[in-house]
Amino acid sequence: MTIYLAIDESLDESLRLWRYMDLAKLISLLETNEIWLARADTFKDKHEGRFPNEMRRWIERAYEGFPKDDPSPVRDADDFQDYLIKNTFISCWHKNIDENMVMWELYGRDTGAVAVQTTVARIKESVDSSSLTGHSLLLKPVEYQRSEDVRGVLLYEECFFRKRPHFWFEQEVRISLDTYSRVNPTKNTPYGYGLSCSTATLVESIYVHPDSDKWFVDVITSIVKRYLNAEVKRGAFGHK
Repeated sequence: MTIYLAIDESLDESLRLWRYMDLAKLISLLETNEIWLARADTFKDKHEGRFPNEMRRWIERAYEGFPKDDPSPVRDADDFQDYLIKNTFISCWHKNIDENMVMWELYGRDTGAVAVQTTVARIKESVDSSSLTGHSLLLKPVEYQRSEDVRGVLLYEECFFRKRPHFWFEQEVRISLDTYSRVNPTKNTPYGYGLSCSTATLVESIYVHPDSDKWFVDVITSIVKRYLNAEVKRGAFGHK
């Protein structure tokens, strides 16, 4: 069944979102007209999508109550967790009015990096999810909480919008695709999906690393002009 992008009501349509990337990823975005959604277990943070403590205990008790001859391929809480992680695909964005030096340092270390700036409204208008199927496609901000502080049982996809408090500086907004099927679950999933979009609508501006050379700014400007009419700017934090 085709799914449609659901946008969290807390996100104002004018909110600016940023994605810091290298040149290869920028060219891929422009060439394919797709936002790459990476499988959750390909991220460096191995806590991605982990059940909060209280929720995990509830799920463990639920599986303990299943009969031994239960036909479900999902064996226990750890196995269920693995199914969900292998069926969740994410694109990470940073919310901020302006570019952020910390983000440049962490995700754009090389002077060949760029930042794509968009808004919630532009994402809403640009994406086309008609080629995707699954349980949900969400655009939501991440909440930063300790696992032991999360009470009750969340919707399973909500676990991927919880991160430990020391990641608060990322101020992350995510696009998350959940493809888990309770009827026919599988772990044989691709490393990611391309979410079709109109880059001409998606991209408002492109910022080049603050310390990049002028020739690199000129190259990015030339490349971008081939695909869309968006302003290319040098980042404001440079020393050049």
